[in-house]
Amino acid sequence: MYKYVAFFCALILFLNPLGFAQSKRPMTPEDLYKIKEVSDPQVSPDGKWIAYTISVPDLEENSFNSDIWLIPATGGEPMQLTKSPESDYSPRWSPGGEKIAFISKRNDAANLYIIRIDGGEAKEITSSEKDLYSPLWSKDGKYILCGSRILPEGKKDIENWTKDELPKCKAKTINQLLFRQWNRWLGDERNHLFLIDVEDGSMRDLTPGDFDTPPVSLSSNHDFDISPEGDEICYVKNEDPVLAISTNHDLFIVDIKTLKEKKITQNPALDSQPHYSPDGRYIAYTAMEKVGYESDRKCLVLYDRKKEKHVRLTDNFDRSLGQILWSIESKNLFFTVREEGHGSIYKVNLKGNIKRISNNGYNIQLEISPNGKNLVFIRSYNDTPYELFTMPATSGEAVQLTFTNSAFLKKLDLPKLEEFWFKGAENTPVHGFIQKPPGFDPRKKYPVVLTIHGGPQGMWADRFMTTWFTFQLISSPGYVGVFIDPRGSSGYGSTFREQISRDYGGRCYEDLMKGLDFVINHYDFVDKSRQTAVGGSFGGYSVNWIMGHTDRFKCIVSHAGLYNLISFYGATEELWFPEWDMGKSPWEESELYETWSPHVYASNFKTPILVTHGEYDYRVPFAESLQLFTALQRQRIPSRLVVFPDEGHVISKPQNNVRWWKEIHIWLEKYL
Repeated sequence: MYKYVAFFCALILFLNPLGFAQSKRPMTPEDLYKIKEVSDPQVSPDGKWIAYTISVPDLEENSFNSDIWLIPATGGEPMQLTKSPESDYSPRWSPGGEKIAFISKRNDAANLYIIRIDGGEAKEITSSEKDLYSPLWSKDGKYILCGSRILPEGKKDIENWTKDELPKCKAKTINQLLFRQWNRWLGDERNHLFLIDVEDGSMRDLTPGDFDTPPVSLSSNHDFDISPEGDEICYVKNEDPVLAISTNHDLFIVDIKTLKEKKITQNPALDSQPHYSPDGRYIAYTAMEKVGYESDRKCLVLYDRKKEKHVRLTDNFDRSLGQILWSIESKNLFFTVREEGHGSIYKVNLKGNIKRISNNGYNIQLEISPNGKNLVFIRSYNDTPYELFTMPATSGEAVQLTFTNSAFLKKLDLPKLEEFWFKGAENTPVHGFIQKPPGFDPRKKYPVVLTIHGGPQGMWADRFMTTWFTFQLISSPGYVGVFIDPRGSSGYGSTFREQISRDYGGRCYEDLMKGLDFVINHYDFVDKSRQTAVGGSFGGYSVNWIMGHTDRFKCIVSHAGLYNLISFYGATEELWFPEWDMGKSPWEESELYETWSPHVYASNFKTPILVTHGEYDYRVPFAESLQLFTALQRQRIPSRLVVFPDEGHVISKPQNNVRWWKEIHIWLEKYL
């Protein structure tokens, strides 16, 4: 009898080879907080190890905790170096390679610590009452340069000047723009740079004065650096009197001993990201050309410290640079760019000859091995969160080093993105992605979700996102996700990007509608009778605009979207944004503000809409969504407002983000 049972089981397995395997399931919002985030790789001076951080989310505690890990540079078993109930991050190798400095919040404020890699407890170096950030070692290993936000010496509190006599009064006195940014009030404190003595932990302010360095707006991830000689630092500062309308960041150098400062750029647009070359001859940095345009193309520029001359290297390269990194021998630079839905890596020599190293996946946070032969970076795909990779610096195949989330991802059905191109407004080629739902059956018809990115100079890309509109959560309920990079998107050249300005609801809107039509006409499994659109920030503007110009959608989701462009101008913090995109202020150029403002077309609204917003959003202030919801309710249009009192522009806290996704899924299910 047993042989018949065995035969029968073998037959079942043959006919259904997955029958005994655990079936994969669609992703849920809660799954976002089972995924660990890998970041900040740092190669040891001897090239044998890579330090990096892993951030672990805790949905129940509504928090994240990061620790520092080590892995052999050739791959192997990772080793946890720190383990603290408070986050440890920003690992930086000492010049000798025997120690790692890092930042930790173990004792309230984020302070500087050092730990030996051969074991032992971490030693607290500083006892600052204010958070420190972005540590950089001096070449001799005696000092570490850090940033911190402090009340400048000799400056009195202006914002709450009665706090001592009236301690329960929380009033804020404002005398100038810029006074808040993203989700925080700036107050009287300023960003300053400190030189920290590794032996005694003493901190010396290298940038005293009532100014920010690095600036609070338009900052990069590397806005100060220390020279190889250790006697000079270079940093970014904005000297304009009204910071809310200025993108005029410049580079300054200061002698560490005398604090004598010298301005080395005269460009009236944005200069940032200074990097000393390893041989000390140059400072490489990125520069924009258009005054007041925060999304202008970033070009690579070399400042020759000996000749005091600037040479532009990438003027003929129509992409905006991201991170820049010197080669070991100071003869080449590597850089990242957004490029047609990918995060590419390029190399340029000092003569301006450019070569692409990789455009596979989405690559960020470049580092280079001490012998100059290998690049180390983190890479992501739509179905794979960021992991550590390495590849030859001359190009070639990348090798994955970490597999932090592999075991968990095996449980999930995560469809890959598929690319498509179509003719948009004015017959311009436009790029997009489509994502099929989990368990896809080509014989079925599926609802379609047009998902619109923000910026407007954002870019949908083949990468895994844990905030905003995670691709997998768009399609996981059984929908086809459509992600189009319309006019205004970065990664497609300057002309394409700039065509959004002064034309908010023009070419961009046409690109989106034509792209969705293309998908409906070319993919038989898309149900044209069940269409919806979702968007956040400028994507929120886009769906607000859509409501006044078409009723093709069953429902809409608008998160933190611009609604009344005139009131938006008066309440947002960084005024160079609307002043560039609309040309001037509303009282100088009222026609454009009214032409492209969704609130003007509120009488055309018919589509049911879910509106979401964070109360701490100072980029697109909360009142924009209140105005939209009021217009919807007064016209008795089915609508729902979800407010997050403790969030800003992005819904980032774990439990809030899960709730946000549940609201979206419930709304879409109701109408699709």
